[in-house]
Amino acid sequence: MPKEANIDFLSIIKDVFEPVFQNFGFVINNELEWNGAGEYSTTALKDGIALVFYVGVSQLFYYCSVSIKLSGEIAEKATSHLRYRSLGVAAIAKGRDPDHKQPRKAAQTKEEVKAMFEAEKEDLLKYCSDILSGDVSSWSRIADPLAEEWEKGRNKR
Repeated sequence: MPKEANIDFLSIIKDVFEPVFQNFGFVINNELEWNGAGEYSTTALKDGIALVFYVGVSQLFYYCSVSIKLSGEIAEKATSHLRYRSLGVAAIAKGRDPDHKQPRKAAQTKEEVKAMFEAEKEDLLKYCSDILSGDVSSWSRIADPLAEEWEKGRNKR
């Protein structure tokens, strides 16, 4: 197990992302879901936009990430590629800034989990504020090249 067990991930997520929820009008689900395969998640929603918070649990570390998942009309506006209506904040950051480097140090303590989510919040605000506001016009510039790469790889099989 990581150095610290029984970390209250939900309270960390709420604490770190409360300003995002308030500024952009998201409402967080007040429960963490366990998928049975090593991962907790929860979602904050607003008008077809979901922020999905993940905490992966391995024998030694916690891994934290945030994704944006689009649904309904806003998803249709964003991209025709169904598979790419959900993107990690790291993928969006990399798509907008090819030089972007995300520190991917695994966490073992509550403070390290919080630091990982703080870094995710910084990238979310820097690279995704337009999306959080409902403007998905930039989404296809990130999703379409990913979809093309996936198709190329699929066609090679």
